[in-house]
Amino acid sequence: MKISKILTVVSIALAFTACGKKMAESLSPETTKIDGNMGEYFELVEGTYPLSEYSNEFSFDIKRTAYDTAGGYTKLGIGYEILDGKGNVLDRKNATLEDINWRSSSEFLSLREGEMGKVKIYIDGWPDKLRGAETFRISINTREMDPCNDFEPGEPAEDDYVAPVAEASNNWDSILDEYERYCDKIIPLYKKAMAGDMSAMTDYASAMEQAQRLSEKLQGAQSTLTPAQAQRLSRISAKLAQSVM
Repeated sequence: MKISKILTVVSIALAFTACGKKMAESLSPETTKIDGNMGEYFELVEGTYPLSEYSNEFSFDIKRTAYDTAGGYTKLGIGYEILDGKGNVLDRKNATLEDINWRSSSEFLSLREGEMGKVKIYIDGWPDKLRGAETFRISINTREMDPCNDFEPGEPAEDDYVAPVAEASNNWDSILDEYERYCDKIIPLYKKAMAGDMSAMTDYASAMEQAQRLSEKLQGAQSTLTPAQAQRLSRISAKLAQSVM
């Protein structure tokens, strides 16, 4: 099971916060211009893009406006700014360059001039910082592959690549332990809030902090689950989904 799917399940546990907080339902581009070194090749597509109340995932459309002569990219960074109706920045993330891999929203790089595609990001400040949010801005940076300089000293060249050996065990077991403890904590808290017990909201801040830490661990993990771990995750996720939906 891929990490992006797991993050959606983790985020769903925070749906009960809507009892005490009202976040924006959608965002529109503050400008179609894109900042960063990809701004001359792409633009945002005008429209109203919905925000999920169950996940920090946010998708929008992008259009290729000019031909790109680059032969290929090894690094990609997508940043954003979320703004309120007065133009104040509510949440921001820089377009920090990271290796392009299966977690990267990089399909748009292969678009032809005039074609449109969808880009997916994750909003770190969800849902707290989205109260009063109305518009967003995007920045995209890339680094082109340089055959002469793209390898660090001591790093094997492509022809010398050796596949990594799978470890006998990974850190997913401890992360799943933490995830299960979190679910056991959040489910009764959610039920109390839905029953009208507003005192349960006093635990909101600590629950959000724990969820953020857990999301960061899941996002930063580089491996996939073993079959046994995937089965365990499915069991925990099913229990959580049945309790908060």
